[in-house]
Amino acid sequence: MTPPKAILFDLDGTLVDSARDLTDAVNALLAEEGLPQVSLAAVKSMVGDGAAKLVERALTATGGDLSRLPAHVVRFLAIYETGAARHTAAYPGVPEVLHELKRRGLRLAVVTNKPHAATMDILEALGLAGFFGAVIGGDSLPERKPHPAPLVAALARLDVPAEAAIMVGDNYHDVEAARAAGVRAFAVTYGYSHRPHAELGADRLLDTMSELPSLIDEAVAA
Repeated sequence: MTPPKAILFDLDGTLVDSARDLTDAVNALLAEEGLPQVSLAAVKSMVGDGAAKLVERALTATGGDLSRLPAHVVRFLAIYETGAARHTAAYPGVPEVLHELKRRGLRLAVVTNKPHAATMDILEALGLAGFFGAVIGGDSLPERKPHPAPLVAALARLDVPAEAAIMVGDNYHDVEAARAAGVRAFAVTYGYSHRPHAELGADRLLDTMSELPSLIDEAVAA
């Protein structure tokens, strides 16, 4: 394995647990429309493909009007972005691992399907923004994961070739985007995966973020 020079991270379900804030925003939107509330577990199953898909799934689950989806997405984002970091927190070990990776001289990026503004709000609120040399949001480009373009854009900003990078995520679109971009893929076994972790096709699985430095060492040595 080529020693990595860059690590790309998904955000929701990988670096941070944002499900409660997302659930609150979804339910606020649904309440405005006179629709039933959805559970935290339900929202976790809807997360990962961007705000529009989250809203679409929530409306579908509650019998909402999909003909007004664009307006619903705008309203959801207005609600969510006023409190995107209210209850959101980094998963255990995340700050320490980011510090260790930076100490090793690795270049770090976030590649997420969450809108860029909300992503930056969360990273800044949690004191994580300074670790990253690139942040690509779901609205930064015309394409989102599982398309490889966001990963390619992040690598261009970091000036690192695909073969010297690892993508760390929690869902199928992270692994598929990595494969399409020629990047190695690691997956965490927590988070909001829509499929069994063993079926994601990742090169390595992490039960906690704290395992990442040693897994990188093992993969390089293999």
